[in-house]
Amino acid sequence: MSGMSVTLEDFELDIADYLWAESERLGQTDVVAFLLAPGPIASQNKAIRNILSRLEDDADVSESVTNWLLPRMTKTIESYVKLHGPAPEAPLFGGSSAWRKAYRD
Repeated sequence: MSGMSVTLEDFELDIADYLWAESERLGQTDVVAFLLAPGPIASQNKAIRNILSRLEDDADVSESVTNWLLPRMTKTIESYVKLHGPAPEAPLFGGSSAWRKAYRD
């Protein structure tokens, strides 16, 4: 019997694309601008991790962008976990040391 492992990383572009579409649909122009600042969603490598890093590191990100994105990202990731369960080796669920170790360039 063989199996397939699905990790959150496999869905990063889908999640980022959903956030972009939802922000456009709801007229959140500041969020749209933030999400597209690095370029088109389809060309963004490690999209969700980069969004989180930018939210954390960029002092110029408005509170409205943060307040709009974080609850939606949380809900989306929690839905993923309920559906697929966290893979113990998945860096997004392994804490900061796993994150740094797995995603060094």
